[in-house]
Amino acid sequence: MATKTVDAIIIGSGIAGLMTAHLLADHMNVMIITKSDVASSNSSCAQGGMAAALGTEDDWRTHLADTIKAGANHHNESHVEMLVKRAPAMVKFLDQIGVPFDKEKDGSFRLGMEGAHQNRRIVHVNGDKTGKAFTEALINAVRAKVEILDHTMVTKLVSKNGRVIGVQTDKRNIFTKATVLATGGLGQLYQHTSNVDEATGDGFALAYRAGATLTDMEFIQFHPTLMKVGKDTIGLISEAVRGEGAKLIDKNGKRLMDDFPLKELESRDIVSREIHKALQSGNEIYLDCRDIPGFKHSFPGLAERCEKAHIDPSVTPIAVVPGAHFVSGGIETDSFGRTSIKGLYAVGEVACTGVHGANRLASNSLLEGLVFAEQVASDIQSVQSKFQLVYSEEESNITVSCHLPSISDIQIRMTKFVGIERDLTGLSEMKRWLDQYLPYAHRISKADSRVTIECKNMLIVAALVTEGAFQRTESRGGHYRLDFPKRNDQLWSRTYISLSKEKGPHISTEKRHLLLENM
Repeated sequence: MATKTVDAIIIGSGIAGLMTAHLLADHMNVMIITKSDVASSNSSCAQGGMAAALGTEDDWRTHLADTIKAGANHHNESHVEMLVKRAPAMVKFLDQIGVPFDKEKDGSFRLGMEGAHQNRRIVHVNGDKTGKAFTEALINAVRAKVEILDHTMVTKLVSKNGRVIGVQTDKRNIFTKATVLATGGLGQLYQHTSNVDEATGDGFALAYRAGATLTDMEFIQFHPTLMKVGKDTIGLISEAVRGEGAKLIDKNGKRLMDDFPLKELESRDIVSREIHKALQSGNEIYLDCRDIPGFKHSFPGLAERCEKAHIDPSVTPIAVVPGAHFVSGGIETDSFGRTSIKGLYAVGEVACTGVHGANRLASNSLLEGLVFAEQVASDIQSVQSKFQLVYSEEESNITVSCHLPSISDIQIRMTKFVGIERDLTGLSEMKRWLDQYLPYAHRISKADSRVTIECKNMLIVAALVTEGAFQRTESRGGHYRLDFPKRNDQLWSRTYISLSKEKGPHISTEKRHLLLENM
């Protein structure tokens, strides 16, 4: 198998990976590896925008307080403080590289309102096409400076003496001083998701097989409003639509969130559960946008989807269903994106930095990707440049014949047993079902097809989410146990469930941080 050597490998082409590449490319030989087209990522689909305390009556302290409240006080607060303080600078950086933000006539940024925010602080591009604009600007910035391997699947992280020194792909081996996982989320584990087709949890599985620690995997955020047409979902409907006055109603026209103080702008876990309960009882839920002035101008992407589905939102409410949207946990990292394995970094949704706690505040994800990309890039430049890469080819072609379930089987069972609502019976059933496949999922053969690799990755990640949900006997943020429906601060406050191949599940009550040696 042909080999190659570069200074840094970034796996994934969302905003976190692109920003990391952009910041490194002037100093190092950088390669981006993505299993699809470089422009296809959850970041590129992000509609809601990015949060930043830019308003005259807003500041980072209020942004921090909103983040902590939405995430059920389960955060690394020093990381949250860094995140919100850097937010205005991130907006200005993107503005300078050509992102065409929506602005007022006086040139100031137009600020939107979203759920669980006290103030208008969400910047957008062309209403609901923010993620697309961010990723396009960064792709334009890196394309001439970075080698991009698209349609390439990373099958294994290559390690030597406890350090990741490269990757094995379906095409060749590539060796490097620094490997950055920026692979995004795991939404395809579920039947309904806002995530792109590529979001099969590959980065979590790669890290787990390599021995990294993962934390908070039970905290899955379900977006309340995926647009439903027949039995299919066709993308999410941004929280910004509710921020501008859209209401959730049932099939009889009754307002779903009427008894809640913030109405439709309660945090996503609350809104998702209310919709889920209504759907489970046989009701149908719709988003009523009929009172929003200038709907097509404010939300052109949604207007286009409605037109394709032959829906006129000025006349007809839009059917919605909750769907898997974001995982607040992931590969445990420190403030510089360093994982528990030397030479391996994680950034963006695949990482657990502790900034989202148990439930991400709306529009903090693009921000996290940018801020922690800065941190990762600075550490790679200062530390990894001193590391001397020594490697040797290792041929490993273990073939394990097995019968795996279909991806559809995984999605159906995860939705039923480890979805918006969980309990001991369902989680135990999911664990039993997964156990028969996990011995095969831990090994990747060079003969495995992409579908087989994705299926194996999904089985491992499903097991991680299930185990976290099984261990946490309370309800908090994006994790809701029917058999433990209350938040239990006495037992679970500042308590984190970590998972690794060597240790299995282990529970820590220490303040979340990693004590890492120089990488």
